[in-house]
Amino acid sequence: MQPRFLVLGAMLLSTAALAQKPPANPLQGMKPFAGTVVRVDGKEFKLEGPGGTTATYELADSARITTSRPGTLADLASGKFVGCTAVSKGSALYATECHIFPESMRGTGEGHYPMGPPDTTMTNGNVSQMSNGKVVTAKGSASGVMLEVSYKGGTQEIGVSPVTHITVIGLGDASLLRSGVKVRGAAKTAADGTETVQMLSISP
Repeated sequence: MQPRFLVLGAMLLSTAALAQKPPANPLQGMKPFAGTVVRVDGKEFKLEGPGGTTATYELADSARITTSRPGTLADLASGKFVGCTAVSKGSALYATECHIFPESMRGTGEGHYPMGPPDTTMTNGNVSQMSNGKVVTAKGSASGVMLEVSYKGGTQEIGVSPVTHITVIGLGDASLLRSGVKVRGAAKTAADGTETVQMLSISP
């Protein structure tokens, strides 16, 4: 799973599966996509992707729609529910990505489990403690924050630095889908060839 689809995949993971064994790819049977919306007609929209390619998608009635915006270290705080992709360096975990979920999405993909790349994990849980200090990064150490992330069954300490990609997630609806906005998501291909969107993240 590509890192930019972390939040899309996490929404499909059950807490029970996380607690018992590493989950299968939650985007199984779906096609990830990303691009800029060029036309909207009801539930149908046309997307321009990389290289100018275009494709048409249709929102499923049950599609989960969220918003996303770039965040900073200042958006992190004790009590926030987060999802962090981290790489182990010795005994330390340093975050390459962190998503901050809205309160209504607390519990999304809760747990700690391995990802596809070597020495890479995902931890979704509550920030029970946060402290400033030096944190490990891919290139050494830097000023940042240490998060103690708690979930059912355990806790992890994860270092977050200024180079960590932080995204703030919010709840959205179809009214935000308009020409010019950037989106990413996952769709299922119906028997008639229609690309039916199950999950959609909008960057207004």
